[in-house]
Amino acid sequence: MSVLLRVLPLVAAVAGLLLPAGAQVPVKGGEVSDFDFAVGVVERAYAGYPDKTANRAAEYGALKERLRSGIASGRDTYDAVAEYLGWFDDSHLGTEGVRAYRPKSIRRPSDYAARMERYDPQFTHCRVDGETYLIRFPSCDLNEEQTAWVRTAVRAYLASGCENLILDIRGNGGGSDSAYEPLLRLLYDHEGAEDAMEYRVSDLAVAHVREFAGDTERGRGKIARMERTPAGEFLTDGPKTYRIHYDSVSPRPRRAGLLIDGKVGSSGEQLVLEVRASSRRTTVYGQDNTLGCLDFSNCEILYFPQDPTRWMMLPTTRSCRVPEGRGIDSAGIAPDVRIPLPLPEVLTDNVDAWTLWVAEDMKTEKRKE
Repeated sequence: MSVLLRVLPLVAAVAGLLLPAGAQVPVKGGEVSDFDFAVGVVERAYAGYPDKTANRAAEYGALKERLRSGIASGRDTYDAVAEYLGWFDDSHLGTEGVRAYRPKSIRRPSDYAARMERYDPQFTHCRVDGETYLIRFPSCDLNEEQTAWVRTAVRAYLASGCENLILDIRGNGGGSDSAYEPLLRLLYDHEGAEDAMEYRVSDLAVAHVREFAGDTERGRGKIARMERTPAGEFLTDGPKTYRIHYDSVSPRPRRAGLLIDGKVGSSGEQLVLEVRASSRRTTVYGQDNTLGCLDFSNCEILYFPQDPTRWMMLPTTRSCRVPEGRGIDSAGIAPDVRIPLPLPEVLTDNVDAWTLWVAEDMKTEKRKE
């Protein structure tokens, strides 16, 4: 089963909030401070907490103490929350301002808007040349009209007669895995398998399953197993992988290029992994690795009790590749072929220089056959 990467808004006053031992809790009207709210919900429900704090207990404890002292001395609470969440270096764990505190944001910058005249990838499908067709798919967060557009783009490609296809997902920061299913089906040429995910048991995880699958037999079974599992542990009794299988293989494209950049994350990265697992005819092209925002997923959005206009996003699951040391978040996913060109000046709904380069490279590969 593919990873579902959606966000579900919840109220902030989550039942059973646990505070860390020895917390010096600033109060307002007897309520928990928003900093300690963030700490409590992370320690109780964040799927990455056990892995991210392993062998770093002293460093983590010192971080909390320093941030609490800063707040007591007048530091903005929500800036401290941003630094706290940024310490975990997880692009799915966040709040306003957190990017400045994530170490990997410094290691792997991808500020294309500042480096290009215009960076605004748009949903586009068109012929590139006599042999190649382009489908630009910059988001997996689709409305009803965009969902229909994906199916239309696939039909238009098949009707074009082009042997080659470029699926351009630059800028695709994610949404729902189901959004790309017609595109994966088009590229699929053999059965594959990908890593499944597992929930860290908490009230938030139960709420997530209940929202998305609670009315199914499978969802009810998962909730029942969660209720028998101690809070904070992982629900590890499910399969570690899921199958990628379709009953037929499309005769076209003969060869495909999947075009990525450093903004591709979450469901966008899941698409890259599933294509690699099930499509030998597809080559991944790009210059930068993907963002690295997939190991911990299935997010909830929480609003702070002291200021409910402010929010934080928290993942409730981890990929089964993480305990095996195969996580992707630290480096992202590398392309198969690095594009040896400067960034295009404009990326909107145009056929840019990178698209043309990939089209020519696929023709070169054809001549080698």
